[in-house]
Amino acid sequence: MGCCCSKAEVAPSHSEQKYIVPKAAEPEKVETNGRYNKIGISTTDPSLLIEGYEKESLCSLEEALKPFDGKISRLNEQIRDAKSKCYYPNEHHLTQDESAALYLYLSQEKGDTVYNSLEQSWNKNNRAEMIPWFKYLKLLKCGLDKLPKARYEVWQGNYHDKDLEKLLQSNSKPELFTKMGLTSPSFQEVKKNLQQQSNSKMLFVGFKYAQGKDVTGYGPSNQKETFVWPGIKLTRGKQVDSDKVGSMIFHLNGKTRSQLEEEMEDKLKEKHYVCPDDDCLNSCRGNHPNGHCYGFERLLHKCSHHCGPVNQCVICKKEYADLCECKKCHKKSCDQCSYKMIKIEPRVQ
Repeated sequence: MGCCCSKAEVAPSHSEQKYIVPKAAEPEKVETNGRYNKIGISTTDPSLLIEGYEKESLCSLEEALKPFDGKISRLNEQIRDAKSKCYYPNEHHLTQDESAALYLYLSQEKGDTVYNSLEQSWNKNNRAEMIPWFKYLKLLKCGLDKLPKARYEVWQGNYHDKDLEKLLQSNSKPELFTKMGLTSPSFQEVKKNLQQQSNSKMLFVGFKYAQGKDVTGYGPSNQKETFVWPGIKLTRGKQVDSDKVGSMIFHLNGKTRSQLEEEMEDKLKEKHYVCPDDDCLNSCRGNHPNGHCYGFERLLHKCSHHCGPVNQCVICKKEYADLCECKKCHKKSCDQCSYKMIKIEPRVQ
């Protein structure tokens, strides 16, 4: 996904559109409280509800949430809390407002919160309910666009629902799309969470190539998690029986073969960490999720007094607040001096 951060005029208002999710796509028989225990698929495209949000101008988090002043309790307090606790500065170069917007979404607490209010608007399936969220969504998406892609299968799960099972087993129709939500890279984590609540028959969905973003570390939870944006068209993959009680696993794919081939070509052009000291020979070998180079430690200068960069790159001699320290020779260098194209053997997905 390309970055949506360029400024543009606000999109002209559209006529009100109803976005109706058939009952089959909404398993609601058993209430669960896990972060990944809501299977986020829809038989209509949720992105139609927010069409035009990307044309909003970037603004502060306070301005983005101004439409909800007086509608969400303690809103100003929630914003201040998010700005003080969010991951900033960070190695992905999110602004404080972008990081705080993401923190608010990842703070999935009970009560009158920004996350719960946004979910309520989504659940009303009405474009008019989503328009006030456009500025916040623009801020959120601009931050997400700077984060690493999740190039691995991610998971959601819930208790078994025969209507949802039938929908997933259908060969091609109706079409399926992603809904906004969080997923886990760990199947076992999702399964464990459900088993703590009940030993009932379960249903798990794995999403591959759904353009998810790795948001680990950007919220209050220390769990590894991925953010999935709404409107990614999905194709049905294989189904596997999970265990003796009949729990089922389904796999959904978000890319065509041509898109996968294009991604492989892009991967071969990626730059990876190589220690700039020719005598060190320490480097990343590639073949890992985007943004997960190894062989170095990331050094961030987080000074609350804004005294500016203090660390110097050993190669270009410029000062940076963000440097890579080689794990072998411990020399510090900037990204420009550290990252190079290396030969990577293609790995079949």
